[in-house]
Amino acid sequence: MWLDFSMFLVLLGLFFYVFAVGSITVLHKIYLVLHLILIVWPLTQFIAQTMPGSSYRLFYLSASYASLSLIGVGWFIFVVFLTGQANVIRARRIMMLALPALISVVCVLWNPNELFLSINEHLGVKQQQSGPLFWYMIVQLFTYILVSLIVMGYSIRRGGSVRQQMLVKTAMNGIFVLVLFGLGDFLVNIIFIHYFSSYFSIFSVGITLSAVYLVHAITRHRVFDIIQIVQRDVMNTISTGIIVLDESGTVLEFNKAMKSILKLRIGEKFTPYALTVHFPNHIKKEFDEFLEEQGKRPMERQELEVALLSDGHYRFIIVQSAPILSQKKKELLGRLLTFHDVTELRMLVEETNSQNELLQERNNELLIMQDELFQANKMLEHMAITDGLTGCYNRRYLLQQLEHEVAVNVQHGIPFSIFLFDIDLFKSINDKHGHLVGDEVICATVDAVRSTLRAADILARYGGEEFTVYLPHTNREQADIIADRVKESVEQNEVKTGHGSQTVNVTISMGVVSVEQFDQRALDNPKAFLKELLAQADAALYEAKYSGRNRIVKRKLA
Repeated sequence: MWLDFSMFLVLLGLFFYVFAVGSITVLHKIYLVLHLILIVWPLTQFIAQTMPGSSYRLFYLSASYASLSLIGVGWFIFVVFLTGQANVIRARRIMMLALPALISVVCVLWNPNELFLSINEHLGVKQQQSGPLFWYMIVQLFTYILVSLIVMGYSIRRGGSVRQQMLVKTAMNGIFVLVLFGLGDFLVNIIFIHYFSSYFSIFSVGITLSAVYLVHAITRHRVFDIIQIVQRDVMNTISTGIIVLDESGTVLEFNKAMKSILKLRIGEKFTPYALTVHFPNHIKKEFDEFLEEQGKRPMERQELEVALLSDGHYRFIIVQSAPILSQKKKELLGRLLTFHDVTELRMLVEETNSQNELLQERNNELLIMQDELFQANKMLEHMAITDGLTGCYNRRYLLQQLEHEVAVNVQHGIPFSIFLFDIDLFKSINDKHGHLVGDEVICATVDAVRSTLRAADILARYGGEEFTVYLPHTNREQADIIADRVKESVEQNEVKTGHGSQTVNVTISMGVVSVEQFDQRALDNPKAFLKELLAQADAALYEAKYSGRNRIVKRKLA
């Protein structure tokens, strides 16, 4: 039984390991779902072996066999995507193909009149009694596995790229390991159970070995990661149509812009015919020559321009083909096709000479560079005045702003207030939960404070866990109300630590200084006046902390 638990821990570790390496592609997602189904078996088998009552054991055994019922159809769907047959799969077809497995799951969980499984504790080692529905589960499971092997065998016989063959052989080896140990478990723990004195975790070991082998292949050979070279999120933000092919010409991915040009399906072959079903027949010859030249010189970039007649107007599209190479060995992994709509540019070319065309291109490049420079300057300006962790203003910006604001307020007699607060016992939070949780506490506290402030108020990080709030046009009574509201908002805020449902609650200590009467001599040295204000707020803050924390000390500066 402990072997089952050990196998569960290994499978769970592999699951998180696959998450940690590389990007998550469609094949990753399908494999991870299958991996989760595999994890259920050793876990529920371990729990069933440790349960004292037969009813509890029957419950967890039913859960384990429910997961076993889904392994076959899970492998089949995984193999279909792996072999490039995903274009034949639709949501309705998936439901129809999964129907026998789903019926098996219902039979396992329902167990009508114990026709699937029953437990008789008086029978010794052969306590588990299998009914006719159990054998239905075994038949559907091996049927899915057999069909998966047939699909992979047909894919290998049909041939294809080296990468595709490696994918199929990797999956086939994994299935063989699973089937071998599954048959062993079936014979030892079902057919010939009366020859043995205890239950053996054979299938759990087989599941783990199969998963270890597949994860090793995924991480070592990076069999699923070609899409990582051209990130999907970046592709979908580009107006240019993009298609990613593997070395055999199978469509691996395309972006949203491509949908307005061609109707494609992932897993189908990209051929001249795939284009001419959407384009006129006279373009077929051009694409034949284009793809033939691409086959002769696969490591070079190719380009083709086609003219389409649409609604009485010509539309010019430039098709470019570039190789996708591995980073280390510079091996060909596939090709990247781009479709640029250059109709407007082509019309300009026809109306102007080559020098004007070059000038226009240079101007476009300059505009792009200017826009990039403008965006970069805006970003630098934003970074210069804000705190990188919390997003609120930094101390440097606050002091500059306050120096100007204080001078204006003194000159015109406008009341204002300043809060200075910090998080109580913040060091103990860092020591207990770590600095990452400490950063989360700081950010959550800032969000709680910001939610209670007005649009004109300025929140700034003064240093560490200490923050300052400037409230313009705010007298003492108004400042007291806002300070109480800020304190209550922080008290009610809960921050998750990342360890289950455990949360952290924090409080703040605050010093409040309100200025309602002014001495015009402060205009002679605004910096000194501001320094005095902050010193008063700091003194009030420390008085709040040393008076027991989670409180507000208010002072009025006449």
